[in-house]
Amino acid sequence: MTETPPRTRRLAWVAIRAEEAAAKRAGARARRAVPPAHHTRPRPTLTVIVCAYTMDRWDDLTAALASIRAQDEPPAQTILVADHCHELAARAARAFPDVTVLRNRGRRGLSGARNTGVEGARGDIVAFLDDDAVAEPDWTMRLLDGYADPNVLGVGGRIRPNWDTGRPTWFPAEFDWVVGCTYRGMPEHAAPVRNLIGANMSFRRRVLLGIGGFRTDLGRIGTRPLGGEETELCIRAAARHRGGRLGYEPAAVVRHRVPAARCTWRYFRARCWAEGLSKAAVGRHAGTDRALAAERAYLASTIPRALVRPFAPDPGPPKATIPALVLGVLTTALGYAAGRLRGLGQDPPPTPAALAFRAFGVLALPIAMVLWILAVRLPVAVDRMGGLGLLDVLPVPFWCALGLLTAGFAAGLLDRATRAPRYALYTGALVTMLHATPAVLYEHLRYAWAWKHVEVVDQFLRTGRTLPHAGELTPYHEWPGFFAAAAGVVRAVGAHDAQTIATWSPLAFDLLLIGPLLLLYRTLTRNRRIAWAAVWIYFGTAWVGQDYFAPQTFAFVLYVTILALVLDRDRRPLATLARCAPLVLAVVTVHQLTPLMLAVAAAALACTRAYRRVALPLLGLTVVAVLGWDLTVARSFVFEQFGASWDQFGEFRANAHAGMVNLGSAEPGQVLVARVDRALTVCVVLLAGAALIRTPRLRHSPATLLALAPLPLLAAGAYGGEIIFRVYLFALPAVAFLIASWLAPLFGDRRGPRPRALLLPAVFALLLTGFVFGYYGKERQNHFTDGEIAARRWLASVSAPGDLIVAATNNFPGAYADYERQQHRWFAMETPELRAGVVRDPVAGLSALADEYGGATGYLFLTAGQRAECEQTGLLPAGTLDRLDRALSTAPRFTLLRHDRDAVIYRINPATTGVAATPRPTAPRSVPPR
Repeated sequence: MTETPPRTRRLAWVAIRAEEAAAKRAGARARRAVPPAHHTRPRPTLTVIVCAYTMDRWDDLTAALASIRAQDEPPAQTILVADHCHELAARAARAFPDVTVLRNRGRRGLSGARNTGVEGARGDIVAFLDDDAVAEPDWTMRLLDGYADPNVLGVGGRIRPNWDTGRPTWFPAEFDWVVGCTYRGMPEHAAPVRNLIGANMSFRRRVLLGIGGFRTDLGRIGTRPLGGEETELCIRAAARHRGGRLGYEPAAVVRHRVPAARCTWRYFRARCWAEGLSKAAVGRHAGTDRALAAERAYLASTIPRALVRPFAPDPGPPKATIPALVLGVLTTALGYAAGRLRGLGQDPPPTPAALAFRAFGVLALPIAMVLWILAVRLPVAVDRMGGLGLLDVLPVPFWCALGLLTAGFAAGLLDRATRAPRYALYTGALVTMLHATPAVLYEHLRYAWAWKHVEVVDQFLRTGRTLPHAGELTPYHEWPGFFAAAAGVVRAVGAHDAQTIATWSPLAFDLLLIGPLLLLYRTLTRNRRIAWAAVWIYFGTAWVGQDYFAPQTFAFVLYVTILALVLDRDRRPLATLARCAPLVLAVVTVHQLTPLMLAVAAAALACTRAYRRVALPLLGLTVVAVLGWDLTVARSFVFEQFGASWDQFGEFRANAHAGMVNLGSAEPGQVLVARVDRALTVCVVLLAGAALIRTPRLRHSPATLLALAPLPLLAAGAYGGEIIFRVYLFALPAVAFLIASWLAPLFGDRRGPRPRALLLPAVFALLLTGFVFGYYGKERQNHFTDGEIAARRWLASVSAPGDLIVAATNNFPGAYADYERQQHRWFAMETPELRAGVVRDPVAGLSALADEYGGATGYLFLTAGQRAECEQTGLLPAGTLDRLDRALSTAPRFTLLRHDRDAVIYRINPATTGVAATPRPTAPRSVPPR
């Protein structure tokens, strides 16, 4: 009688099992309809991944996929990954329309194929089935049952050998791991284990993504019998998730085909030798204690019992297994020793080119810092800045330092041996170069808004209280947390005012922000190179300038810190909420917009099962705190602004464009700066979009939710023309992570960087180019001279409480000095009617403005900073301030008090006095520099 061929037997067995599965399916569905009482969580979804590398096992692959279709609880998705075999991928795509066929996008081998499958998976759980194994009909259901406990990281099952020619009499069951199956000595009932076996294992997808997937320098490539990648991954997952565990469920059964070629002594010896080599490599990565913990128990218990079992009175294995037991142990031990001597798992010694590359990464940092110090010590004519701001006057050594620093950081990313301290030093140097340069070069505090905030702190120092009616500064008194804290710091250090603190606050806040950003990114990835690249990208694209002495800056640091705490899943939800609560309350007392951004971010995270237990309480806490504050302390301002905000609600386009520079009226330099700003923003958005398209796993990352969460706030209002910049700012940390993750393949692997790695410093340089235009391009209006400050102090000495201070804009130092005692009007920043009236007839327009204050003495104060702002932004027609000056010089009501290149001061006499104007000096007048 002719024996049935093995392939026919396998296909017939699958057909029989499919018929049995069809009969059982109705009962299985009925059981799932009434889940056990302990199932308090939604049942997770499952993706099954099968990896194949050759056409020679097509029949085995067909049987494996058929067994998946026959499951009592079918998976939500089945993925077949072709490991660099294009013929297999093409045939599978045609033959299996219900299967998602992917090509291995990573390094050739089983690990790279599995990582590709995990990236393309949609299920909460990913299960792996070998292409030469078939699953029992209840396999998926048994695996999913093991995830009822949220602390379970992965579940594996029993693997029974399916011998083509029957088990050899000499082959001991204790060595079934040689053919990739469950061996005698493993638990007979459900139990926790150190590692799972690759032919029948599953994991939570987020766990695999969080630890970076399988190591591609371990595992089988083609027919090479090396392994250990599952063991190393399981050890790494357990170390990453403290309190998590891996479970073994023997009821989840697959049958693994064992062809005749694997039933020989030659294969047995080769596989034992390769296992020893693999254990040596795993020990290098995971440490010998953890890598050999299960093996020690195996040698101490399982093997001795196997040696005596053939001599027991009860029927047992034949005595022919004893030589195989001894040979297997000795061969594996020799393989392990050889692997240790050969240094498996260690990086190969670097080549001279690699050593030179590494030396550049080390030396670029100190050389760049020396160049930067030289640049800021050179005489820089900041008073000659033109339409491009500091870009017009910064010396060549500065640009050399910035370029060298960028190249050195990229070299560090391309070198796997680079440690965190070097990344930290590079990032700190970048922040220092970008944000300390203006503080070193300028004589005084930069940026009018920083001066305004200093003046609010001065008011807190003078009076020690908030003001109930502070005009346009009312929000600062209804959200006073930042200013009260700053006043406390000024008192503590014994300073006269907050100017020195404010001068260095951009550098201090940005250095402080490195820690929360890094903590945030380390919750999203365990790859330190991705985390530090994301930090670098953030600082290289944060051109909106929201890092000065301001409540927003302080609140943003707290915002990023809260997100980092929420995404850190190693802490219990209650402990995380306890840490976040004081930070949330601080944010609510400091700033109006940041709590709304935080609430939106918490709501987005609450949409995911993984973070719902923390995000929902955080959302509730934030909403309650905001409502409590807004309806009590800030009640008057909130109600006053409600009407304007309601009118702007839903106007996405108008709100987004409210703060944009009018390119039709701005000067040419600012037109270029604005276009580069917009190009950088578009580039950042496109890179993030490319990351989501090219890297599917990022679509399920919380970073994607955090990047999209701020967008709805564009509908809430213009926020004084700044909403588009705030949305960009709050989305940027997550967007930077998406870009860094997409660039990660450029970092290279153990084989070193590839030629395409040159794209990495090119991308960094491109982003930094956009940053310097956006951040330094407006510095002509942000820099104030000694003459402007002296003129403002002189004005303060001659004006009295109750006087009116009139200026074109508030872009000058001391614009809000003594604001609780004096009144201020900025005619170029108010209604279009007022602005047009002053432009058309300066004397009549300013006289009408002064008459609104019932006989109060007024002072018109025009400075170089105001002129720069009006000219660069097109706020007033070109030459308006010069025409205004000429018109007022002959008007009887306006008395010239001071006139030089930095400032012009007129007294606006009350209408009833009729005081004549002071004669103009005969000496030539200097005008503020352009």
